[in-house]
Amino acid sequence: MNILERIGSILARRQISQLEAQLAEAKVMVALLEQLNQQLQPLVSPPVMRKQVDGNYIYGIMNAVVPSATHIYLSDNLYWLCSTADIERFLAQDNTNKMGYIQEERDCDDFSYRLMGQLSTPEWSGIAFGIVWTNVHALNCFIDDTGKFWFIEPQTAKLQDKLELWQGSEILFILM
Repeated sequence: MNILERIGSILARRQISQLEAQLAEAKVMVALLEQLNQQLQPLVSPPVMRKQVDGNYIYGIMNAVVPSATHIYLSDNLYWLCSTADIERFLAQDNTNKMGYIQEERDCDDFSYRLMGQLSTPEWSGIAFGIVWTNVHALNCFIDDTGKFWFIEPQTAKLQDKLELWQGSEILFILM
């Protein structure tokens, strides 16, 4: 074997070693990505009861239930309605209400945004779910498959058909 062949052989072995190291790193990355993907799986299975309605239907319900709302903003033209049982099942497994309250840092608006985000997965996004701002508080809302408008207090995961006194007396804004 001449010098050039020996140099070529040494370089080839180095390249093979480097490729093997890169392959080992790639396998570790794949394993980590698989773990991350499992963590990103939905908290609960998708809603069982779903029917699709248009934004006019949603607006009509909101306007009838909260005609005093200064602003109602609908983000989409179509929405899915699910049962209260589906939402209760989701809330039972969600941890938003377990976050510690910190005034001006992790307060009502943060809880309501977090709960809205938790429902923004492919299995749950598109349901008639939103955020409500009153004159003193932020919370969530949804419309169930019977057309009933519900409030959700994200700090307790409680469904309510009306506001409690401490949650405010005037609805200023609804975003769905």
